[in-house]
Amino acid sequence: MGKNGVYVIELFNVSKMKNLILSMLLFSVTACEKTEEVSSGCQEKTPNPNVACITLYDPVCGCNNKTYGNSCVANAHGITNYTKGECK
Repeated sequence: MGKNGVYVIELFNVSKMKNLILSMLLFSVTACEKTEEVSSGCQEKTPNPNVACITLYDPVCGCNNKTYGNSCVANAHGITNYTKGECK
């Protein structure tokens, strides 16, 4: 096969790995399907399965006093009111 054949195989494997990582991420985001009502009117929703968040840990404290890994994860759970940092 030569260099081009190997390159195509490597791209195929990278593509499969990206799909696997994305699938695992989406599964981890959607694995916990619960709705939690908090007295302040803040409501956590079932995560949007079409949202894929990066795994960068930049914690935010949601209005429901729950720490999320980053603002994308909070938004995916329907939490739009949060502060930077872990909940105390």
